Amino acid sequence: MTKHYASVLLALALLTGLGVSAAAEEPEVIVTVPFSFVAAGRTLPAGRYTVSRLSDDGLGQLSIRSYEQGVGVLILANRFNSHSIGESKLTFEQVGDTHYLHTIASNNGVYMIDLPRTINLVAGTQQQDNVSASGTN
Repeated sequence: MTKHYASVLLALALLTGLGVSAAAEEPEVIVTVPFSFVAAGRTLPAGRYTVSRLSDDGLGQLSIRSYEQGVGVLILANRFNSHSIGESKLTFEQVGDTHYLHTIASNNGVYMIDLPRTINLVAGTQQQDNVSASGTN
């Protein structure tokens, strides 16, 4: 009988942990990106992406996933501005033909992601543009 109660308590603890985890993964932004882009050092194809927080900390990890493409990455935002800009979108820095994820704007605020250090060297020799892709919450 004691084993039965222990099993029930363990199952409840696991379910509670899953509930907390699911709440932290609530989508921040759903956006369609019309071009391939680099995030967390990985090139992701054009497509529809869901951005979710993995913690309640503004500087915590973010998950960017495309269920249709079967790809995703984890990103660590290094700065967070809690003032929302009123629309959900991703912004990119374009150097040559490559787009680098730079910010994620959501209802909670704007997450800023550091660009790779090598982009500064390349940007000095090539044209650099800002590009954005808007989405929904």
